Amino acid sequence: MLSKTTLQRNHLYQFRGQQLRYSHRSNCRVNAPFIFNDSKGKRKELSQNQVQREVFELVEFCEN
Repeated sequence: MLSKTTLQRNHLYQFRGQQLRYSHRSNCRVNAPFIFNDSKGKRKELSQNQVQREVFELVEFCEN
């Protein structure tokens, strides 16, 4: 379970088997969605309940 303060911009997360990169939280309304992008650049908006229940952070490995 994640809270809104633990999400970090440009970090990789998993939602229902799909890898998504966190972009930002929309400030346009009271229950604003969390904005994620998939590997194809498609935007996905998730509610706070979805983020808390179904989004898991993935650890990225990189080689030098």
